[in-house]
Amino acid sequence: MAENTMSSGSKNKFSILFFIIYGVSLFWLSSVWYDSYTSFHFFDDLFEWEYLDKLGHFFVSFYLSLLFYKTFGDQLNLNPSLRKKWICFSGFMLLLPIEILDGFSMNYGASPADLVANGLGCIYCYAHVSYKIISTTSPKFSFHTTAFSLMRPELLGSSVVQQTLKDYNGQTYWVAIDINSILNTKIFPSWLMLTIGYGAEGLLGGHDNVWQNANGKTIDHSNIVRTKRFFISVDLNTTVMRRKNKVFSYLFAPFVLLKFPAPAFEINAERGVIFHPIYF
Repeated sequence: MAENTMSSGSKNKFSILFFIIYGVSLFWLSSVWYDSYTSFHFFDDLFEWEYLDKLGHFFVSFYLSLLFYKTFGDQLNLNPSLRKKWICFSGFMLLLPIEILDGFSMNYGASPADLVANGLGCIYCYAHVSYKIISTTSPKFSFHTTAFSLMRPELLGSSVVQQTLKDYNGQTYWVAIDINSILNTKIFPSWLMLTIGYGAEGLLGGHDNVWQNANGKTIDHSNIVRTKRFFISVDLNTTVMRRKNKVFSYLFAPFVLLKFPAPAFEINAERGVIFHPIYF
Protein backbone atom coordinates (compact mmCIF):
# COMPACT_ATOMS: atom_id res chain seq x y z
CA MET A 1 0.00 0.00 0.00
CA ALA A 2 1.34 3.42 -0.91
CA GLU A 3 2.20 5.63 2.02
CA ASN A 4 0.52 8.97 2.61
CA THR A 5 2.50 12.02 1.46
CA MET A 6 0.36 14.65 3.19
CA SER A 7 2.49 17.41 4.72
CA SER A 8 2.44 18.26 8.43
CA GLY A 9 0.59 21.51 7.72
CA SER A 10 -2.04 19.69 5.68
CA LYS A 11 -2.44 17.11 8.42
CA ASN A 12 -2.99 19.86 10.99
CA LYS A 13 -5.61 21.53 8.80
CA PHE A 14 -7.29 18.19 8.20
CA SER A 15 -7.32 17.50 11.97
CA ILE A 16 -8.97 20.84 12.73
CA LEU A 17 -11.57 20.40 9.98
CA PHE A 18 -12.27 16.79 10.92
CA PHE A 19 -12.84 17.50 14.62
CA ILE A 20 -15.07 20.49 13.82
CA ILE A 21 -17.21 18.23 11.61
CA TYR A 22 -16.99 15.49 14.24
CA GLY A 23 -18.19 17.84 17.00
CA VAL A 24 -21.03 19.20 14.87
CA SER A 25 -22.04 15.64 13.96
CA LEU A 26 -22.17 14.60 17.62
CA PHE A 27 -24.31 17.64 18.40
CA TRP A 28 -26.61 16.86 15.46
CA LEU A 29 -26.91 13.20 16.48
CA SER A 30 -27.70 14.16 20.07
CA SER A 31 -30.54 16.39 18.84
CA VAL A 32 -31.94 13.99 16.21
CA TRP A 33 -31.49 10.64 17.95
CA TYR A 34 -31.96 11.44 21.64
CA ASP A 35 -34.90 13.27 23.25
CA SER A 36 -34.68 12.34 26.94
CA TYR A 37 -31.89 11.44 29.33
CA THR A 38 -31.44 9.43 32.53
CA SER A 39 -28.57 7.96 34.56
CA PHE A 40 -25.95 5.93 32.69
CA HIS A 41 -26.98 2.34 32.02
CA PHE A 42 -26.33 -0.60 29.68
CA PHE A 43 -28.79 -2.23 27.29
CA ASP A 44 -28.53 -5.56 25.45
CA ASP A 45 -29.62 -4.98 21.85
CA LEU A 46 -27.61 -7.77 20.21
CA PHE A 47 -30.61 -9.35 18.50
CA GLU A 48 -32.37 -6.16 17.38
CA TRP A 49 -32.88 -4.99 13.78
CA GLU A 50 -31.60 -8.28 12.31
CA TYR A 51 -28.02 -7.19 13.16
CA LEU A 52 -28.07 -4.31 10.67
CA ASP A 53 -27.28 -1.72 13.32
CA LYS A 54 -24.22 -3.78 14.30
CA LEU A 55 -23.06 -3.83 10.69
CA GLY A 56 -23.45 -0.05 10.69
CA HIS A 57 -21.13 0.24 13.68
CA PHE A 58 -18.65 -2.11 12.02
CA PHE A 59 -18.76 -0.11 8.77
CA VAL A 60 -18.28 3.31 10.36
CA SER A 61 -15.54 2.07 12.69
CA PHE A 62 -13.64 0.52 9.78
CA TYR A 63 -13.69 3.64 7.61
CA LEU A 64 -12.89 6.05 10.43
CA SER A 65 -9.88 3.90 11.30
CA LEU A 66 -8.82 3.62 7.67
CA LEU A 67 -9.15 7.39 7.21
CA PHE A 68 -6.85 8.04 10.16
CA TYR A 69 -4.44 5.35 9.03
CA LYS A 70 -4.09 6.84 5.55
CA THR A 71 -3.90 10.41 6.84
CA PHE A 72 -1.55 10.07 9.80
CA GLY A 73 0.38 6.91 8.98
CA ASP A 74 3.95 8.14 8.43
CA GLN A 75 6.60 5.44 8.42
CA LEU A 76 9.37 8.06 8.77
CA ASN A 77 8.11 8.99 12.25
CA LEU A 78 6.39 5.84 13.47
CA ASN A 79 7.17 2.16 13.30
CA PRO A 80 4.79 0.55 10.73
CA SER A 81 3.61 -2.24 13.06
CA LEU A 82 2.98 0.29 15.85
CA ARG A 83 1.14 2.57 13.43
CA LYS A 84 -1.16 -0.24 12.34
CA LYS A 85 -1.76 -1.36 15.91
CA TRP A 86 -2.79 1.98 17.32
CA ILE A 87 -4.08 4.18 14.50
CA CYS A 88 -6.33 1.39 13.23
CA PHE A 89 -8.15 1.54 16.58
CA SER A 90 -8.93 5.24 16.29
CA GLY A 91 -12.42 4.37 15.03
CA PHE A 92 -13.25 2.72 18.35
CA MET A 93 -12.27 5.83 20.29
CA LEU A 94 -14.16 8.16 17.93
CA LEU A 95 -17.37 6.13 18.30
CA LEU A 96 -17.05 5.80 22.07
CA PRO A 97 -18.82 9.17 22.75
CA ILE A 98 -21.87 7.86 20.86
CA GLU A 99 -22.02 4.85 23.18
CA ILE A 100 -21.75 7.21 26.15
CA LEU A 101 -24.66 9.27 24.77
CA ASP A 102 -26.61 6.02 24.32
CA GLY A 103 -25.83 5.14 27.93
CA PHE A 104 -27.46 8.34 29.19
CA SER A 105 -30.46 8.09 26.85
CA MET A 106 -33.76 7.00 28.39
CA ASN A 107 -34.75 5.21 25.16
CA TYR A 108 -31.49 3.36 24.57
CA GLY A 109 -28.49 2.42 26.73
CA ALA A 110 -24.83 1.70 26.20
CA SER A 111 -24.60 -1.46 24.13
CA PRO A 112 -21.85 -4.06 24.73
CA ALA A 113 -22.67 -5.48 21.28
CA ASP A 114 -22.07 -2.06 19.68
CA LEU A 115 -18.70 -1.84 21.40
CA VAL A 116 -17.78 -5.28 20.05
CA ALA A 117 -18.88 -4.27 16.53
CA ASN A 118 -16.78 -1.09 16.77
CA GLY A 119 -13.80 -3.15 17.85
CA LEU A 120 -14.28 -5.67 15.03
CA GLY A 121 -14.33 -2.82 12.51
CA CYS A 122 -10.95 -1.67 13.83
CA ILE A 123 -9.55 -5.21 13.72
CA TYR A 124 -10.71 -5.54 10.12
CA CYS A 125 -8.97 -2.25 9.32
CA TYR A 126 -5.76 -3.61 10.83
CA ALA A 127 -6.07 -6.76 8.71
CA HIS A 128 -6.96 -4.69 5.63
CA VAL A 129 -3.72 -2.69 5.80
CA SER A 130 -1.60 -5.64 6.96
CA TYR A 131 -2.53 -8.58 4.74
CA LYS A 132 -2.82 -8.55 0.96
CA ILE A 133 -5.72 -11.00 0.73
CA ILE A 134 -7.83 -8.87 3.13
CA SER A 135 -6.89 -5.67 1.27
CA THR A 136 -8.67 -7.09 -1.79
CA THR A 137 -12.00 -6.74 0.05
CA SER A 138 -13.84 -3.57 1.07
CA PRO A 139 -17.06 -2.90 3.00
CA LYS A 140 -19.68 -0.91 1.08
CA PHE A 141 -23.04 0.66 1.93
CA SER A 142 -26.20 1.44 0.00
CA PHE A 143 -29.58 2.90 0.97
CA HIS A 144 -32.99 3.45 -0.58
CA THR A 145 -36.14 4.91 0.97
CA THR A 146 -38.93 2.51 1.95
CA ALA A 147 -42.62 2.64 2.77
CA PHE A 148 -41.91 1.27 6.24
CA SER A 149 -40.62 4.65 7.40
CA LEU A 150 -44.04 6.13 6.58
CA MET A 151 -45.65 3.63 8.96
CA ARG A 152 -43.45 4.63 11.90
CA PRO A 153 -41.65 7.92 11.11
CA GLU A 154 -40.98 8.75 14.77
CA LEU A 155 -38.66 5.73 14.95
CA LEU A 156 -37.54 5.15 11.36
CA GLY A 157 -37.14 8.81 10.40
CA SER A 158 -39.31 11.53 8.89
CA SER A 159 -36.71 12.88 6.45
CA VAL A 160 -34.34 11.16 4.01
CA VAL A 161 -31.34 12.06 6.16
CA GLN A 162 -32.95 10.57 9.27
CA GLN A 163 -34.13 7.51 7.35
CA THR A 164 -30.62 6.82 6.08
CA LEU A 165 -29.56 6.38 9.70
CA LYS A 166 -32.73 4.91 11.19
CA ASP A 167 -34.64 2.95 8.55
CA TYR A 168 -32.82 -0.37 8.49
CA ASN A 169 -35.25 -1.65 5.85
CA GLY A 170 -33.49 0.48 3.25
CA GLN A 171 -29.93 -0.25 4.32
CA THR A 172 -27.74 -2.84 2.64
CA TYR A 173 -24.20 -3.67 3.71
CA TRP A 174 -21.86 -5.18 1.17
CA VAL A 175 -18.40 -6.64 0.90
CA ALA A 176 -16.73 -5.92 -2.44
CA ILE A 177 -14.23 -8.57 -3.49
CA ASP A 178 -11.48 -8.18 -6.07
CA ILE A 179 -11.70 -11.70 -7.45
CA ASN A 180 -8.91 -11.08 -9.98
CA SER A 181 -6.41 -10.24 -7.25
CA ILE A 182 -7.43 -13.14 -5.02
CA LEU A 183 -7.23 -15.76 -7.78
CA ASN A 184 -4.36 -14.02 -9.60
CA THR A 185 -6.20 -14.32 -12.91
CA LYS A 186 -8.51 -12.10 -14.96
CA ILE A 187 -12.12 -13.22 -14.50
CA PHE A 188 -13.72 -9.75 -14.36
CA PRO A 189 -12.62 -6.56 -16.09
CA SER A 190 -10.07 -4.78 -13.87
CA TRP A 191 -12.63 -2.08 -13.03
CA LEU A 192 -15.27 -4.53 -11.78
CA MET A 193 -15.65 -6.35 -8.44
CA LEU A 194 -17.97 -9.03 -7.10
CA THR A 195 -20.15 -7.91 -4.19
CA ILE A 196 -22.13 -9.85 -1.59
CA GLY A 197 -24.76 -7.94 0.36
CA TYR A 198 -27.01 -8.31 3.37
CA GLY A 199 -30.18 -6.44 4.30
CA ALA A 200 -33.63 -6.98 5.80
CA GLU A 201 -37.20 -5.77 5.41
CA GLY A 202 -40.41 -5.66 7.43
CA LEU A 203 -38.64 -4.09 10.41
CA LEU A 204 -40.91 -1.69 12.31
CA GLY A 205 -39.26 -2.29 15.67
CA GLY A 206 -36.09 -3.74 17.09
CA HIS A 207 -37.51 -7.15 18.01
CA ASP A 208 -41.05 -7.17 16.63
CA ASN A 209 -43.66 -5.05 14.87
CA VAL A 210 -45.88 -4.30 17.85
CA TRP A 211 -45.61 -1.04 19.82
CA GLN A 212 -47.56 1.63 21.67
CA ASN A 213 -47.95 5.07 20.15
CA ALA A 214 -47.75 8.40 22.00
CA ASN A 215 -51.40 8.03 23.07
CA GLY A 216 -50.83 4.61 24.58
CA LYS A 217 -52.65 2.79 21.78
CA THR A 218 -51.16 -0.56 20.76
CA ILE A 219 -50.15 -0.71 17.11
CA ASP A 220 -49.91 -4.28 15.86
CA HIS A 221 -48.27 -5.01 12.51
CA SER A 222 -47.18 -8.52 13.38
CA ASN A 223 -48.70 -9.62 10.05
CA ILE A 224 -45.72 -7.98 8.32
CA VAL A 225 -43.01 -10.62 8.02
CA ARG A 226 -39.49 -9.67 9.10
CA THR A 227 -37.18 -11.07 6.43
CA LYS A 228 -33.44 -11.33 5.90
CA ARG A 229 -32.19 -10.51 2.40
CA PHE A 230 -28.97 -11.66 0.72
CA PHE A 231 -27.62 -10.18 -2.50
CA ILE A 232 -25.09 -10.97 -5.19
CA SER A 233 -24.06 -8.10 -7.43
CA VAL A 234 -21.09 -6.26 -8.92
CA ASP A 235 -19.43 -2.98 -8.05
CA LEU A 236 -16.87 -0.59 -9.48
CA ASN A 237 -13.27 -1.07 -8.47
CA THR A 238 -12.82 2.55 -7.44
CA THR A 239 -9.08 2.13 -6.92
CA VAL A 240 -8.67 1.33 -10.61
CA MET A 241 -11.25 3.87 -11.84
CA ARG A 242 -9.82 6.79 -9.85
CA ARG A 243 -6.32 6.18 -11.21
CA LYS A 244 -7.43 6.90 -14.79
CA ASN A 245 -7.64 10.71 -14.48
CA LYS A 246 -8.45 13.54 -12.06
CA VAL A 247 -12.07 13.78 -13.19
CA PHE A 248 -12.64 10.11 -12.35
CA SER A 249 -10.82 10.59 -9.06
CA TYR A 250 -13.43 13.13 -7.91
CA LEU A 251 -16.39 11.57 -9.72
CA PHE A 252 -16.00 8.15 -8.14
CA ALA A 253 -14.81 9.33 -4.71
CA PRO A 254 -18.22 8.70 -3.03
CA PHE A 255 -18.15 5.10 -4.29
CA VAL A 256 -15.14 4.30 -2.17
CA LEU A 257 -17.75 3.88 0.61
CA LEU A 258 -20.99 3.55 -1.36
CA LYS A 259 -21.86 0.67 -3.64
CA PHE A 260 -22.47 1.69 -7.23
CA PRO A 261 -26.06 0.97 -8.42
CA ALA A 262 -26.00 -2.25 -10.44
CA PRO A 263 -28.07 -5.35 -11.27
CA ALA A 264 -28.42 -7.74 -8.34
CA PHE A 265 -29.81 -11.14 -7.47
CA GLU A 266 -31.65 -11.28 -4.15
CA ILE A 267 -32.11 -14.46 -2.13
CA ASN A 268 -35.12 -13.88 0.12
CA ALA A 269 -36.36 -16.48 2.61
CA GLU A 270 -39.98 -15.43 2.01
CA ARG A 271 -40.03 -14.52 -1.68
CA GLY A 272 -37.34 -16.76 -3.14
CA VAL A 273 -34.83 -15.53 -5.73
CA ILE A 274 -35.50 -12.06 -7.13
CA PHE A 275 -33.64 -10.25 -9.90
CA HIS A 276 -33.26 -6.47 -9.58
CA PRO A 277 -32.28 -4.71 -12.85
CA ILE A 278 -30.80 -1.93 -10.69
CA TYR A 279 -30.37 -2.13 -6.93
CA PHE A 280 -28.97 0.40 -4.51
